[in-house]
Amino acid sequence: MSPRMRRARTITAWILLAGSLAGWPLCAFWLARNEPPVVLGLSFLAIIIESASLLTASQVHEDTANNNQ
Repeated sequence: MSPRMRRARTITAWILLAGSLAGWPLCAFWLARNEPPVVLGLSFLAIIIESASLLTASQVHEDTANNNQ
C-alpha cells in the first residue's frame, strides 16, 4: 500500500472517531428520542470502540511502513 493511501486511511479513521463521538449526543437528543438510552449508548459505544481500533491499526501500519523505508 502506498504511503498516501496509508495516510488517507489514518485520516479517515480520525474522522470516523470524531464523528462518532460528536454523533452520540446529537443522535440521543434529536434523532433517537424514543430509543432506550442503554441501547443507543451501547450501539455508539461499539462504533467508538471499532473506530478507535481502526485508528490504532492504521497508525501502526503507517509507522511500520515509515520505519521500513
